[in-house]
Amino acid sequence: MSSLERLLSILDLYSEAEPIWTLEEITRETGYARSTAYRYVKELCDSGLLISIGKGAHVLGPRFIEFDRLIRNTDPLLIAAQNIMPDLLDEFGDGVLLLSSLYGDKVLCIHQEPLISDFIVSYTRGRPMPLFYGATAKIILANLPERRLVKLFLNHRIEIAKAGLGEEWEDFKRHLAEMRQLGYCISRGEVDPGAIGVGTAIFADEKTVIGSLTHVVLGTDKEIDESITSRLIDGCNRISAEIERILQAHDDMLDSYSPVIPFKKSGS
Repeated sequence: MSSLERLLSILDLYSEAEPIWTLEEITRETGYARSTAYRYVKELCDSGLLISIGKGAHVLGPRFIEFDRLIRNTDPLLIAAQNIMPDLLDEFGDGVLLLSSLYGDKVLCIHQEPLISDFIVSYTRGRPMPLFYGATAKIILANLPERRLVKLFLNHRIEIAKAGLGEEWEDFKRHLAEMRQLGYCISRGEVDPGAIGVGTAIFADEKTVIGSLTHVVLGTDKEIDESITSRLIDGCNRISAEIERILQAHDDMLDSYSPVIPFKKSGS
C-alpha cells in the first residue's frame, strides 16, 4: 500500500455510525505507528479534510463541503441530468427519479427529483449502496466490462448468490446478459419494502457505463409497461448526448485558447 493509500484509508474510517475518531483510535484501528498516524492526521487537517474538535478528536473537515459545492456546480453528469429529469418526472406523474453514479464497487445517488418528497427512498444523495441490490445498481452492473465482472464475482460471490444473481459464473453472466439485452432492470421491494424501481443505464462514449437513472414508485404489484421503460431509456440517451455537448464545448474552449508567447529578440 502506498503512502497516499495509507493516508486516505484514514478517511475510510468515518461513517454515520462512527463520525468522530481520536488519534489513539485511528492508531489502533489502522495499525499504523503513532508517529505515522499523527503525521497523516496532521496532513489531513492541514488540507481541510479533517478538523480537530478538541480532546484529541477529529471529524471530517470543511474541504468536503467546498468539494460538494464544486461538484454540484460543475459535474457534467449532474448538470446534464438536472436539465432533463424534471420534465421526465412530469411525464410519469408520480414517484421519484434517482440519478446515480458508479463509485468503485458501489453505487452512489447524486441527485433526486424532486428534492423534497413524501416518498422516502433509501438511495438518498451521498449514500453508497452495493452493486448487487435494486434496479439502480443492477443495471449498472449488467453493463460493466467482463474483466471487471469476473473480479467482482470472485470477490463477492456470496453476496451475488444472496442477491439472486447466480451461484456460478455462467449463471451470473446469463442474468446480466438478459438485463443488458432488455436495456432496463425492474426490482420489487429489494431496497425499500413496498416500492418498485425501474433502472436504465447512462453511458459515456456510447459504451462506458457511468451511472443510472431510476424511476421509483410505491406498489410492488404495479405493472411496468413499455411506455415507462422507453421513456427512461430515452431520458438516459438525452443525458448522454448533453454530457457529450458539455465536453465538446470544453474541448472547443481549449482549442480556441492560444497562449501568447513572448517575443524573444535574437541574441538575447
